[in-house]
Amino acid sequence: MEVDSEFKHPPAGLNLLAEKLVHQPIKIDNLVYCPTMDLIALVTIDEQIHVYRLNGQRVFGASNKKPDCIVRQLRWKPNGQILAISYSDSSVSLVSAQTGKSVHQVQYQGHSESKISCLGWGLNYTDAEDTRARLDHLKIDVGLDDTLNSGSQTFGAERPLDLPNDLAFLDIEDVLPRLSILPATGGDDEVFSSRASMDAIFHSSKKDNLDDAADVLLVGYDDGTIHISIYDFFEIGAFSTQLALQEHHIRRLILHSNHSLCSTHSLLLSQSLEGHEGLYFVPLDLRLIPETGRYLSLLASKSTRLQIVLRYIKAVQIQIYSEFRTSQELPRKFMRNIEDTLQETNQCSFVDAAYHLVVTGNCFPSMKEWLVEELGDRGHKRWDKAVASGYENTGRLVHENLLPALQRFSVLVSRLRGLSRFQESITQLGLSTEELDHMLDTINCLQLLAHSALISIGSERRQFSAFSGWLKQEIELQGTTTSPPSDDSLEQDLMLDHARVLEYIQGAMLQSRLGELFAIRPDSDERPDWIPVGEDVSIYESYKKEIKLCNQGSQPERKLPGLDALIARLGKQSTSLFHNISEAQKRKVRFGDMVPLGTGKLLKVDMRMISEGDVPAKDEYTTYIAMIWDGSLTEVMIHRVVVKVVNGISSTKAIEYASIRLPLGVIKDVKFADDETMILAYTEEAAKSHLLYIPYCKGSQSPPGLTYMPHTPELHRKNSSGSISNFMDLSRHVDMKQYIQHTFPGDPSWAPESIEVNGRKGRRAVCVVAQDRLHYRIFDLDPPKADDGLDSGAGPNEATTDDGSHMAVEPDTLIQSVPQ
Repeated sequence: MEVDSEFKHPPAGLNLLAEKLVHQPIKIDNLVYCPTMDLIALVTIDEQIHVYRLNGQRVFGASNKKPDCIVRQLRWKPNGQILAISYSDSSVSLVSAQTGKSVHQVQYQGHSESKISCLGWGLNYTDAEDTRARLDHLKIDVGLDDTLNSGSQTFGAERPLDLPNDLAFLDIEDVLPRLSILPATGGDDEVFSSRASMDAIFHSSKKDNLDDAADVLLVGYDDGTIHISIYDFFEIGAFSTQLALQEHHIRRLILHSNHSLCSTHSLLLSQSLEGHEGLYFVPLDLRLIPETGRYLSLLASKSTRLQIVLRYIKAVQIQIYSEFRTSQELPRKFMRNIEDTLQETNQCSFVDAAYHLVVTGNCFPSMKEWLVEELGDRGHKRWDKAVASGYENTGRLVHENLLPALQRFSVLVSRLRGLSRFQESITQLGLSTEELDHMLDTINCLQLLAHSALISIGSERRQFSAFSGWLKQEIELQGTTTSPPSDDSLEQDLMLDHARVLEYIQGAMLQSRLGELFAIRPDSDERPDWIPVGEDVSIYESYKKEIKLCNQGSQPERKLPGLDALIARLGKQSTSLFHNISEAQKRKVRFGDMVPLGTGKLLKVDMRMISEGDVPAKDEYTTYIAMIWDGSLTEVMIHRVVVKVVNGISSTKAIEYASIRLPLGVIKDVKFADDETMILAYTEEAAKSHLLYIPYCKGSQSPPGLTYMPHTPELHRKNSSGSISNFMDLSRHVDMKQYIQHTFPGDPSWAPESIEVNGRKGRRAVCVVAQDRLHYRIFDLDPPKADDGLDSGAGPNEATTDDGSHMAVEPDTLIQSVPQ
């Protein structure tokens, strides 16, 4: 495919960065531009998810595992490291942008039975006053998108030295060795099977996870439920807008916006009416951010990490159980083959016959036949390999995976315990020192069990090694026809450790202790008999006593809990911990006063929250909402809502509105580009299309901006903006011309259908999806610099590489691109 000759030198303004042709039409509501990287994520009508670079290269993709499941929405994390994908079965998958693998799968069906209507993801600085002071000191003009990309490195060096604070936030976890990867099993936790995905969730760099910031994930449902999580998947809880707003009508979340320095988020709710819908603005006060302060990021990040490590421990447990069970299957099969015959001919079991053979040297005829004819040298090698590798792999999993994970879990719990001892934990953080002590007690038991398992693995492995040598010798001896035995056979017999052979036959071969330690049993609500009555606080001392008796060969007083029981106990304790933290933070969430914005059939809407004015007021934030209603396809209505936030509580200070009217045609889409301008995708009746830059902030003078007037109840009752008096009249082409930034060719097939904006400072771009939904083009919104490399000389079917050379690409993949 060639670039249109008219488009190679566009008649207006914007530089073409890239163009992509996809094989299936794009679902226009499911295309999102990564806020920090040049990545485009989109969904096609066959429900396939693709992530592309600007040069058209596919980075990764995903497909639905369920054929009847469709993708509802995509949303990037503010730092661009994770892509959230919501499905029609109310599940949300968090996919790493570095590996393309799912780092977490969340099922929200427990919170609501309806479908997901909206995903919102915002970033908040936990200490807004300190952050604003440092930004003001460095004269940094901060906007919503600027804070997402600056990170702590922008002003971290300017932070005053604070030794107590630095000690409080010293992260010991960073110096711990990296957790080892697990073998791939095809299960749900494939994220632990590769180094890249493990590093993405366990060892992410500081620039990707700010110590003084928290990301907030909102999931809205069609029944009006809103679920809130922080730090990817640490759940705060689910809230019903009906109960919170004390309304009888169901209003579902359709859009979310926030400012990184404001703890109040902006929500746009929709109520289904007869033949149309009502639109409402609601502020969401997350008082947990200012009240918990700098400890919120520490609390949430460590709690989230605890959940991940617990998942890892459970995955290790399954691997250990699977590895040990597999190693025992072949020997049991061999023994079952001879068991019935021995019972019929000699009235004994295989264990009795083997013990008899070791002690007396007398081999029963049926035993001899089994050794020579059925087992043989080949069967012995299979037996030896299965059991020896089983012990080796099980020991490695315990030593290299389980114990380091328990150590990391212990460090995380100890960190939270420190917060619980020196903070107002119950009211502010939801932490309990007693509850955390119980968790440390369980971890100590798990570590003791792991070390005991290693001792048993070593002992049983040595016993099996002696048994395997004896079994090999007997196969050779019983298979020879010479009598008496040769001197070599007698010499080999003298070298065998018969005591260990007998120990293995009586013990591990019949019932390995590892089977009791690693067995996975069904859950039970009954109180385990290994918990001493009246001693719920600590089980470690009694467990240590029972382990000691067991290691000495004595019978323990109580049945010892295995790995499964202790991990289940740790899981219940962790669930209780997370619940208490969530409940403490849930009480700090408040819905503000609802503001009606209008009724009708909504076609397009966008929302942006900014701190407005030359000298922004630290407690006032403005939310702009741009809407296109059916029946008014040449008009855009903009609402301006000013919210005052004091001590985390919001109040509506002003509600204003304005309108933009264009010549006859269709406004296809509207998006806010930054804190000052908005972009309109507009198609004239003559099939020529434009991208318009319009300043939307109140008081903008160059070029002239919008004039806002107070919002009235009468305006809300009108179904369109047709009777609004204070509109920007651009119905004449001569008036509209000064706002046009780009003009598309007259080809109707390439009229813009939708737009998506990346507002990164110094790298702003707009992605325009064509009317056929098979193409999209990306344009640079910032003026090109001399060293940008935009004029690289690459032809229409070439791409510029990092070293400045050109390489040919497939015509249906890339039209024009720039170096990354």
